[in-house]
Amino acid sequence: MRATVTLDESLLSELTLVSGEKTKTSAVNKAIREYIRRNKLQKLANLLGKFDIDESVLNSADKSDIDRVEMLNKLGAEHASKH
Repeated sequence: MRATVTLDESLLSELTLVSGEKTKTSAVNKAIREYIRRNKLQKLANLLGKFDIDESVLNSADKSDIDRVEMLNKLGAEHASKH
């Protein structure tokens, strides 16, 4: 998408330099992505301590996921050995 914005040239030059990007557009896009990422992380951090987590549920879900992966690996190995 094209947009017309007025940016401080010295800030844009510094952003391009510190980001390691080759173009101003890619530097600005990278900065926007990073801003959004940090904002989401801050929102998650603000939730810390506001919820009680039942670790037994997480552990059983992890166990179920591991069992599912092992089953799929076994099925894949059986399928590969037939072909």
